[in-house]
Amino acid sequence: MSLVDLAGSERAVKTGAVGERLKEGSNINKSLTTLGLVISKLADQASGKSKGDQFIPYRDSVLTWLLKDNLGGNSKTVMVATVSPAADNYEETLSTLRYADRAKRIVNHAVVNEDPNARMIRELKEENEQLKEMLKQSGQTEDLRERLAESEKLIKEMTQTWEEKLRRTEAIHQERQQALEKMGISVKSSGIKVETDKFYLVNLNADPSLNELLVYYLKNRTLVGRADAASEQDIQLSGIGIMPEHCVIEIDDETQELSITPLEGARTFVNGIQIEERTRLHHGDRLLWGNNHFFRVACPKSSSNNRSSPSNGNNASNGGGDYNLPPQERPIDYEFAREELMMKALSNDPIQDAMKSLERQREEDKNRALEKQREMYERQLQILRSQMSPTSSPYGHGHLQKSGFYDPLTMTWNRSPLSSPNVSARIDRWSADARDEIFKRSLTKLKEDIVKANSLVMEANFLAQEMSRNTEFKVTLQIPAANLSPNRKKGAFVSEPAILVKRKNKAPQVWSMEKLENKLIDMKDLYEEWKEKNASVDDDVSSTSSSNISLIIDPFYESTEKHHLIGVANIFLEVLFHDVTLDYQVPIISQQGEVAGRLHIEVSRISGSISERFADASSEVSSEPGSTSEKDVNSNNTITIKVAIKAARGIPLTLSNYVFCQYTFWDYPDAIVVPTVDSNESNLPKFVHEGTTFKFAHEKEFTVQVTEEFLEYCSEGALSIEVWGHRSSGFSSFRSDWDIATAQQVVSRSLADRWAELKRKIELWVEIHELNEKGEYSPVEVVPQDDIYTGGVYQLRQGQQRRIVVKVIPAQDSGSLPVICEAITAIQIGCVCHRYRVQTSLDSYQEVDLAVLKLKWSDALCKRKEYLNKHMKELVNKANKNEEEREREKNLVGQWISLTEERKAANDPPAGSEIPGAPPTWEPLPGMERHIPVIFLDLNTDEMSSSLMSNLGESSVLVAGVNSTIPKEHSDLFVDLRITKFSEEVCSATAVWDSSVHDSPALNRPTSANDRVYLILKVSVRLSHPALMDLVLRKRLAINVYKQQSLTERIKKSLKRYDNLTATGVTYEIVSNIPKAFEDIEDRESLALMAASCDNNNSCDGESYIEKYTRSVSAVESILALDRLRQEVAIKELLAAKGSYREALLRKTLSVPNMGVLSLSERTFDRETLPPLF
Repeated sequence: MSLVDLAGSERAVKTGAVGERLKEGSNINKSLTTLGLVISKLADQASGKSKGDQFIPYRDSVLTWLLKDNLGGNSKTVMVATVSPAADNYEETLSTLRYADRAKRIVNHAVVNEDPNARMIRELKEENEQLKEMLKQSGQTEDLRERLAESEKLIKEMTQTWEEKLRRTEAIHQERQQALEKMGISVKSSGIKVETDKFYLVNLNADPSLNELLVYYLKNRTLVGRADAASEQDIQLSGIGIMPEHCVIEIDDETQELSITPLEGARTFVNGIQIEERTRLHHGDRLLWGNNHFFRVACPKSSSNNRSSPSNGNNASNGGGDYNLPPQERPIDYEFAREELMMKALSNDPIQDAMKSLERQREEDKNRALEKQREMYERQLQILRSQMSPTSSPYGHGHLQKSGFYDPLTMTWNRSPLSSPNVSARIDRWSADARDEIFKRSLTKLKEDIVKANSLVMEANFLAQEMSRNTEFKVTLQIPAANLSPNRKKGAFVSEPAILVKRKNKAPQVWSMEKLENKLIDMKDLYEEWKEKNASVDDDVSSTSSSNISLIIDPFYESTEKHHLIGVANIFLEVLFHDVTLDYQVPIISQQGEVAGRLHIEVSRISGSISERFADASSEVSSEPGSTSEKDVNSNNTITIKVAIKAARGIPLTLSNYVFCQYTFWDYPDAIVVPTVDSNESNLPKFVHEGTTFKFAHEKEFTVQVTEEFLEYCSEGALSIEVWGHRSSGFSSFRSDWDIATAQQVVSRSLADRWAELKRKIELWVEIHELNEKGEYSPVEVVPQDDIYTGGVYQLRQGQQRRIVVKVIPAQDSGSLPVICEAITAIQIGCVCHRYRVQTSLDSYQEVDLAVLKLKWSDALCKRKEYLNKHMKELVNKANKNEEEREREKNLVGQWISLTEERKAANDPPAGSEIPGAPPTWEPLPGMERHIPVIFLDLNTDEMSSSLMSNLGESSVLVAGVNSTIPKEHSDLFVDLRITKFSEEVCSATAVWDSSVHDSPALNRPTSANDRVYLILKVSVRLSHPALMDLVLRKRLAINVYKQQSLTERIKKSLKRYDNLTATGVTYEIVSNIPKAFEDIEDRESLALMAASCDNNNSCDGESYIEKYTRSVSAVESILALDRLRQEVAIKELLAAKGSYREALLRKTLSVPNMGVLSLSERTFDRETLPPLF
């Protein structure tokens, strides 16, 4: 009981207190105020009024802290309030009554303080008495007797003395100690007893509190295994990877040598190296049994098994390998043993040898690149020195009047240097060092991930084999979806380990490492349950033997099929800087770095605008005064963007079920899922002929605030759209009869799609102009003739002055290679040829470049043929094949069928198949030649630079097609024509032609009816895409020279009802290179499997599989870079059609390979400033 006397509050005005009494009264008032606040809080809490702040401020005053239990604790509190009857104390009396009223509302639920044990004993005794009464009165006594016995047992335990409890504890301890000694563990009451004259093992555990707590003394012959073994084991272990009879440890009595012999199939490691035969053990050696049982060996000091350091030696028997152990002061604990195991796995894994080879190759490539860069800058510095030389006048040449400098990279004069060579070298060196650092970190992480993945797979395979799950796990490599976007870090490995899950007669599945780690937890739980029930788990869910084990969710295989990532389509957003709509077929890049179809996307800016200051950021010309200011930008800083996804084409047949798209846009965090509007999955064979097409009809508008971050995102990044699908019914890992029957159509379509990425047709049109009666140059008439294959015969009047007009334009819908013809730099004409009418007609067709292309293609096919043939023979001649080898053989047969069809297409391409060299099935325009010659650029797809670049220091412009001569062509019989005019709208040029300089009678006299006169026109076209280079095109011209048209010819001409033909042309097919996939000797998925495996990691040509796989998946960067060029070309064509091409330049062109070159169309060509081309 607590009695508390509360002092009354004092008012200084009434009491007149001063000095110390005033201070004391003030402190009393503070305590009483806090007490009142606490009482108010408790009263509100009891009445339910306090909903927000539940805090009771007991600590604000010593008084309230002392009265905490009395006010709101386990107590009953009574407050006696005394009041004054005087009228002048009215306010104090009223305040006191309020105080007491609030205290009266406090509700406490007080209970009697009682010892819990005493209360429990009392309740048990009461329950015991009730049960006895019930036994006397009830006939059903069995249940009541059990309850009574249980109650009496509890009463007995509760009433035991401390001495009785201590004796019982000691008895239990003795029983446990005997059980541990029976398992080979020596434990005393004070902990582990170590006897220095005996051999023993000490456990190593990840938990430091459990590390080195168990000591296993070794006998002369110690058996290690499970408790359920046929014979009793001296050291009994359990868990994953422990066999019933695992190994035998023996001690030689004479030599006192300790050795270990693993039994068949037992997973045993000594110092991180797996052993399969008798191995000698030394003091300090680390043992691993199964998956996670680590031990350290301890030998007597007098034994010959001791050595000075456990880190010496070169094999498992003497401490293991090339792995350099840490210094001697580091304890040999669980982390030490685990790290040692991982490092040995890294050093012995063939993958790591391949990784080292990759590192060496990268270092050599880096050194070669730096050497080339050094030579290039030395040449550039030499040129700059020659410019600054006193002996040379800065105004001696016309092209020096631009006050610029010569760039040996572009062979052009730039208006202003961006930076000095030293600055550029430092920037390039920093960029190369940063990329190299990222590459090394990524390589190290890939090594660790592969080792970790193989460890997880080994554990999962053991569980599956132990439980007869008929499931196999393998490590493969794939590209994560995030690395299929241009936003990923440069220089890093694009691929990562993944887990391939295979079950007999089931479709394979691919899991991530994180998913397998989570599944392993469920596998272990199921394994423990299976061991406890001692029942084999069958695949059949309804099996009676596994009825007690939950198999509805199988952790080894997902019976409910989930969607698979088909690939990622990236649409770049530079179109938002221009008022055009980009309607484009974006390639879908799969996780194996291949194009797996195309996604039809439309992107446009439908409202708002972006300042030209941002859109033209990469332009050399700064904004004019009065242009859009930053204030204007801020006044209209939002734009509306429309994204439309129309259809997907060319989706793989195996994943053409329930196809949908998914993407996120800028600061919209929620993913947008786009389903198909009409699905035709039920009629799959139709897709082989018509292509797998899915329509989406999705449109969505996004309103975005224009910020610097968003502008950077538009110029550098891309909108990445993921395409997902389910595995179609009827398609599995093996090829069916329907697959083989349609293999030719599938291969042909695949080849056509691959070639379409790398080719584009361009048209070369030629007109000949003569002076007419008005003194103007007008095009001459071209007369088509059946026996003339050049498109027609030019009708030239004898003795006239002439002009030749040449125009080069890319053909529409003729491939997706980005080709931009900037300007015509040179025109030559010559090789006058006189032939009779009866002789075979000539045209502009040649097969020089086509032969080079087919040779490279044939070499790639031959390499693949030799490789497949060798590996198929190895498997065919093998007698006993396991399941993996049979599957490998089936895969090689499928690849052989595809190779056969591809060789047929290469040797004899079907008409209209769009394969280079295929016979055309088109109907040419009037004046156009029927045959389509091929020009092979032979570009390097990785760097987007021509392999024809040999010496940057020379003054000659790099050209393609210079050797693609046509019949009757002689290089010394050409005349240079002076170009007098360039067109601003299209790639066109006009040159002066004086036919008398050829000194040919066939051009100076009228042509008879039985004669044919041919000339060859050579045109050099400057290309900015796909690489900066000159392209030499040839057109054979057929002419007819007349003195004056007869009256009959003039009447025929006037009676014609169609327009006169004034030009002839030839269509060229420009091919950049052969598809990179042709160089792959293996199917990408098979190559990924072999690259991630630890066995047979060297291919037939000495190059490791992982090197081949790394090189093949590097095509992702090439695909992205090339497609970015295509999209920029498409935007330029849209701007040109709109008439704003000359005013609008693409922003951030310097970030794209080969886009740093200034546009040649912006310059004025002078014949003297053009370098020689022939």
